[in-house]
Amino acid sequence: MKQIFDVVGVGFGPANIALAIALEELRPELKCIFLERNEEVVWQKNMLFENALDVHSNIQNIPHRDLVTPRNPRSRYTFLNYLHENGLLFKHLNMDLMLPMRPEYARYISWVARELSSVFRGSAAVSSIAVSEDETVYEVRLADGETISARNVVLGTGRQARIPEIFRNLGSSNVVHFTQYLSAIERLVNEGAQAVAVVGSSQTAAELMLHLTKQYPQLKVDGIMRRFAFPLKDTSPFMSEIYFPEFTDAYYKASPALKKRFDRDVYRTNYGAADMDVIEEIYKQIYHDSLSGRNQLTLHRMTDISQAAIADGKIRLTLEHHLESATRDHHYDGVILATGFVNFGSGDDEIKVPALLNNVRDYLSLEAGAVAVNRDYSVSTSAAAPGRIFLNGLSEAMHGMGDAGSLSLSSIRAKDIVDALTTRVPA
Repeated sequence: MKQIFDVVGVGFGPANIALAIALEELRPELKCIFLERNEEVVWQKNMLFENALDVHSNIQNIPHRDLVTPRNPRSRYTFLNYLHENGLLFKHLNMDLMLPMRPEYARYISWVARELSSVFRGSAAVSSIAVSEDETVYEVRLADGETISARNVVLGTGRQARIPEIFRNLGSSNVVHFTQYLSAIERLVNEGAQAVAVVGSSQTAAELMLHLTKQYPQLKVDGIMRRFAFPLKDTSPFMSEIYFPEFTDAYYKASPALKKRFDRDVYRTNYGAADMDVIEEIYKQIYHDSLSGRNQLTLHRMTDISQAAIADGKIRLTLEHHLESATRDHHYDGVILATGFVNFGSGDDEIKVPALLNNVRDYLSLEAGAVAVNRDYSVSTSAAAPGRIFLNGLSEAMHGMGDAGSLSLSSIRAKDIVDALTTRVPA
């Protein structure tokens, strides 16, 4: 008889790792499996600057807002216990780092994933989710054709890279989203690249510019931004209350107009802004380069990209320099897009229904054409649906900034999902 899992998780990044911990600690009797397309778990694999810039490449998150501490500080899966069990605790504390370096935190997440290996299956890319013919279970189909039966499904796939329209049909492997940065830049440098552009003015864009200039001194690096300057990220304590569970409650209950007001107020806590240390480092680098006439890094500020094309094997960008009222063509061997991610929601530029749910659309309750998400992160479905479907870390439009890729509320959200497995919200 075919095995039926109580919970099948799609993806095994931080959101679903936190859920796996919560299931083990709160509902150990449930049969669960987490399917990950990659062979192993490496958090932010293409942004782990091991050899340079680690002081700037931190996690931008209080380390104890980890995969479990806010829900259960006594858990063996806390960041502190990872340090303890791996003989790193005293050395880590001795550095007096407020924010851990990203490579270290990635090792913590990989360590937890390995500890949960009994519920993890790698190299298992999910191609679709459907309802069985007798409507008793979900059938999760893998790319190799295998199907796995589930009473409940949790999508923790992360968000889709945002590619500006001007680049979508360019057809060049040398234009990449920052999530592919390290593998792409290694290839470009090996191919003899001389000039690379970074598009964006966020923390990620700033870190990329610094890493490129410090790690590859032979490269000419251009930063292209629509803004006059890098906006400063707001990490003040009052604003950081958006990562309190109480804020999630307030945001979910808010009217659409109030949600928009919240979004405007808190935007700089997570989007299109950079920390002071990287901003100052970029400024110092440009200044010191100017003294020697080197000018490795150039910022094109208040600049729009009006055209993108392939010309003579290079990427030609037509830049409108508004500070100079001039339009010029610039040629690059590679372009790195620090342009963020696409959210799920009913907005014009948002994804209405996750692609993996296309085969169960008839069972979904939609609002303004988009999936309706309950407070417990379950998707509203008809009574005929065999079980529940959850969006884990994909519901910023309904739940606010805590669902915008931050680890801060991952453990609390995991508990909400586990608690909801025992209940069902009517359509």
